[in-house]
Amino acid sequence: MTELVEARSDGIAVGAAAPPAALAVSVEVRVGAPPAAFAVSVELELARGVAVLFGPSGCGKSITLQAIVGTLAPSAGRLVLHGRTLFDASLGVAVLPHERGIGYVPQHHALFPFATVAENVTFGLPRARRRRVEPEIAALMDELGIASLGAAMPDRLSGGERQRVALARALATRPKLLVLDEPFASIDMTGRAALRRVLRETLARRNLSAVLVTHDPVDALELGDTLVRFERGRTLPPESPSCLVPEHRAAFERAVVARRS
Repeated sequence: MTELVEARSDGIAVGAAAPPAALAVSVEVRVGAPPAAFAVSVELELARGVAVLFGPSGCGKSITLQAIVGTLAPSAGRLVLHGRTLFDASLGVAVLPHERGIGYVPQHHALFPFATVAENVTFGLPRARRRRVEPEIAALMDELGIASLGAAMPDRLSGGERQRVALARALATRPKLLVLDEPFASIDMTGRAALRRVLRETLARRNLSAVLVTHDPVDALELGDTLVRFERGRTLPPESPSCLVPEHRAAFERAVVARRS
């Protein structure tokens, strides 16, 4: 018997299974040893778009990213990416970082100083694909405004250019999720405005979801679809980034001025 399904306006058929969330995290992470031990409890579900982890330094944001990427193992819980279990403490599942399909942009770009821009961008690719810049990688570098910098060394680049190279390196492997740890922290206000625009457009073109760590409310408002605050080592219920406007109005006004300059 043929089952009839009704199409909804969002493209999902009524009666059909909804697609899995881009990311579902429910973990406990412990770092350090008593009496200096620190525990973080994370509950996060991202259907799609950009989740912003927001809060002051030391509240557990970067620890959460490490758990998602796989460089820090949670003590309990489960982590699922697009329906694929990456970590499950009860089942003993812990997929290795390089097998998770996650692109990572660290706070301070972490480029290899002995390698050119092109070599940095292609570093995560299989060795055979690093011998030349493929058309796909050339197009990516052009998209991010670094096509003319392929032969340059990192110490010849500005802070914004280095972060664009780090972003290109993370995207070159075609990740299923992008995570960024305060990627604009070392860039001036005007440079931040330009990079936010580049990141927003790059994610939209790829329909790629992301998790962004920041303590800058402007980052949260301009890039985020979901805001997750941290308080005393725990995530609070998700909110809209617009909730930050009343308490950070001055920061938003400065950002508007920077965009116009």
